Amino acid sequence: MGECQGREQNALFDADEAAVLRSFVACDVRFIVVGGRAVQFHGHLRRAKDLDLLVEFSEENWERLGRALRPLNAGVTAFATLSPEKRYQARLAFYPTVEFLTAIDGVSFASAWMDAVATIIDSIPVRVLCKAHLITSKKMSKRPLDARDVEALRSR
Repeated sequence: MGECQGREQNALFDADEAAVLRSFVACDVRFIVVGGRAVQFHGHLRRAKDLDLLVEFSEENWERLGRALRPLNAGVTAFATLSPEKRYQARLAFYPTVEFLTAIDGVSFASAWMDAVATIIDSIPVRVLCKAHLITSKKMSKRPLDARDVEALRSR
């Protein structure tokens, strides 16, 4: 587990994002906060356009994800119809600032989960991608924003 376990942070999520996270937590969905919000968590205060959540791609977790999405008027495709070789990404219709992903570049879910920072943000227990994995993932991107994130994260 990361070095910041138990540290509480405030005001990282808007009300819609918090509702999604609470539903994920209530249904025991295995997820990790990644992307811009993870960058913010690790001290680089820059604008993030959405909340990216890496979800474990397993049949059991997919069922939990489906249960968590039902009260949010959303759903997922049946796990049996999905391919383990393909990456999935979805934005929630009624919660447009929330996106979930089944993979990120350079880091497996298992490794990300093991090293994630367990914390409480906005009174919600979450796991955030550790700084080292965040840098690894961002380095693999070709976007200028990700290159700037790597530079900023390394200087912290």
